[in-house]
Amino acid sequence: MMFVSQAAKFNPKDWRDADKSPLVFMAYMNRGKEEVSDYAKLSEDLGFAAVGITMDTVRPVKIGDEVPLSTKDGKPRRGHKSTTKDIEWMKQQVSLPVVVKGIMGGDDARAAVNAGADALVVSNHGGRILDYNRAALEALPEVVDAVGGKIPVLLDSGIRSGGDIVKALALGAKAVLVGRPVAWGVGAFGALGVERVFTIFTEEMQRVMTMTGAARIADVTKSMLFRDEPGGAHAL
Repeated sequence: MMFVSQAAKFNPKDWRDADKSPLVFMAYMNRGKEEVSDYAKLSEDLGFAAVGITMDTVRPVKIGDEVPLSTKDGKPRRGHKSTTKDIEWMKQQVSLPVVVKGIMGGDDARAAVNAGADALVVSNHGGRILDYNRAALEALPEVVDAVGGKIPVLLDSGIRSGGDIVKALALGAKAVLVGRPVAWGVGAFGALGVERVFTIFTEEMQRVMTMTGAARIADVTKSMLFRDEPGGAHAL
């Protein structure tokens, strides 16, 4: 499955023409409701699996110390004060499941579920939204507990190895999103580079699961984890 961003130069039709895997269109509300609605409805018509909203862009994303220019009009990107009303609005635009990305705490998770979210993505936007924010993996257990199994919770941000994937699954994520390693694979060897990235991740997951006694994904549980110190980060 591929999550495709409204911030990319491709539009939903371009993505559908280029990729036959299940697709999720991720909207940016700062593009304006008219464009978001048009793209969401087009995604539904093209057979996308879901649509979503990236909620953590109250201020525009930085790359280093710079705010990149918009691919739409060449001007500096703007922020958008997303609220639960955006989730309710998106639910009215399409009949597809609505994914909400950028959740980093239990209160926001419960609010999103109550507004109709069909899945949540725990994400700190690759660490580019707020300096010194906690890692998405650290926020994951709180969000999973708040959701209480009502909808799937996915993890984005910080996946760099198959071991990271296993940790996320052990902490309750149903799946993970991988961004930068895919970009590195593209930069190194194009499509073959991406294939190699996922081969490495698969091999690493298999090794970690073998060494921790997990024969199947269903066997990956919190019992595989320990804390390096009281209140510290989880580790295998």
